[in-house]
Amino acid sequence: MFTSPLFRRLFLPYFLVICCCIAVVGLLGAQRLRATYLLSVEQKLRDNSLLISRLLQDTHQPWQLRAQITELGQTLGCRITVIQTDGVVIADNEADPAHMENHRLRPEIVSAISTGEGISVRKSDTVHEELVYFARRMNPDPTSPVLRLAVHIRELDRQLAVLYRGLGITAVLAIVAGGAICFYIARRQTMPLVELTQFADALSRGNLSHRITQRAAGEVATLSVALNSMADSLAKLLSDSATDRTRLRAVLSAMSEGVIATDGQQRILLANSAAGRLLGFDADHAIGRPLWEIVRTEQILKASDPALRENRAQRLKIGPISGRFFEVVLSPFSAADGQRGLVIAAHDTTETVRYEELRKEFVANVSHELRTPITAIKGFAETLRAGAMNNPEKAGQFLGTIEKHADQLTNLVTDLLDLASLEAQVEPFIHGPVDLDKAARRAVELLAPAAHRKAQTIDLQLDPNLPTVQGNADYLERAIANLLDNAIKYTPEGGAISVRTRLVADSAIVEVTDNGIGIPAEDLPRIFERFYRVDRSRSRAMGGTGLGLSIVKHVAQSHGGTVEVTTSVGKGSTFALKLPV
Repeated sequence: MFTSPLFRRLFLPYFLVICCCIAVVGLLGAQRLRATYLLSVEQKLRDNSLLISRLLQDTHQPWQLRAQITELGQTLGCRITVIQTDGVVIADNEADPAHMENHRLRPEIVSAISTGEGISVRKSDTVHEELVYFARRMNPDPTSPVLRLAVHIRELDRQLAVLYRGLGITAVLAIVAGGAICFYIARRQTMPLVELTQFADALSRGNLSHRITQRAAGEVATLSVALNSMADSLAKLLSDSATDRTRLRAVLSAMSEGVIATDGQQRILLANSAAGRLLGFDADHAIGRPLWEIVRTEQILKASDPALRENRAQRLKIGPISGRFFEVVLSPFSAADGQRGLVIAAHDTTETVRYEELRKEFVANVSHELRTPITAIKGFAETLRAGAMNNPEKAGQFLGTIEKHADQLTNLVTDLLDLASLEAQVEPFIHGPVDLDKAARRAVELLAPAAHRKAQTIDLQLDPNLPTVQGNADYLERAIANLLDNAIKYTPEGGAISVRTRLVADSAIVEVTDNGIGIPAEDLPRIFERFYRVDRSRSRAMGGTGLGLSIVKHVAQSHGGTVEVTTSVGKGSTFALKLPV
């Protein structure tokens, strides 16, 4: 408590005032006590002098006088002296009158001769001690001797010392009591202010859990309640703010879109990791730095100034940059405090652009694939109508060509419908246990005639311990058949093809291996796209639609599996359909 400057400023002045007041009162009391005591001694000497005068009134012999005053001095405890009006000492109980000086000029003697009595406090020239003297004429006659009584000051001081000691003890007790009262009052007044100071200090250091002790009543209690309420509100506000910031960071971190917020001077206030990933900067070290220093995309930097100046959103399409496309929206905003800023949202549209290109390519491919058989059918039909139907040999040949193209058109439409059904899952799968060995055997039996026509051999290796998988038996059989059909088409006559089932870890695998032409490395990323052909002229001549591998991929994905390929140009390929057991 004494370390508090406020407590010292309250306690010390009050304590010093009390000490000064007690000291002044003590000194004045001591003086008054001394004066009162001297008055009482004076009155006592007056009374004793009157008594002694009456006792000595009938004594005329000096030796009798000396005997009497000696006896009376011992009884009364004072010095008694009888002096003639000319100053000659007749008798004294403490000294030999013969050796005493003339007392005519002593102050008390002079006053007694002139007025009847006199008093004086001075040092005695005879006994060399300080005494209190009281003198009076022994009778009203101006020529009568003067009786003088004296009391030693040391006796007086001894008695006063006892009184002073009691007065001093009382003063010390009063000072202690006053100090205790000052301490209590100063502490009572200081404690709330000290607590308020500690509360403010804790608040400035961010400690919002500190609270002020409630007081019984008064302005300080009201202030304490108000400050505690303020701290509660501030703590809740900061907690809500921290929660909001955490949620905002979580949302921004989870977003695939890049978000950057800047102030009016285009200094970055926040940026999520997606923005750094898309625009090529370190989001953790971007806060507080200028936008131009972090973002190096020229279109964004050029559009940021007009967006802020005109308070109008800007929408940009950027790319390709390193093979990626972006759509960027710059939106100005105004905060509650009037500060302006800019929010930049970047969305990666690379996949969208890619899908758009694939869509255009798909439409073009479908149009081309449909146009070719339709054109052929129409051309041969017109030829037959023009007269070729009258030539039995040519008519049969043309009708066979029309039938071939009609079958190709039918296969194309069927594959398109199957692919659309797999993508949209319009027809719900019939999930149940599927025996892959049985599905592989049916696929081989279905395509064995085509392999025999090319003098190819198909080696079927089935795992008798292969567990069943959950799925649609027709789709899985179709996928295996497509892989086997591709192997037959792209393997030369007399080639070898193998179909094998096996269990690896938790996956059932169907592998179709051939020793055909293989697939170039640059074509591997696209072989599962629709209508993509490694050799277009050869594939079309073989009657393929270009959708077989795409259907296999979608069947595998629909069953929670994958399809993989390993190949070597001129040596053949191996397609592996992996399904979870």
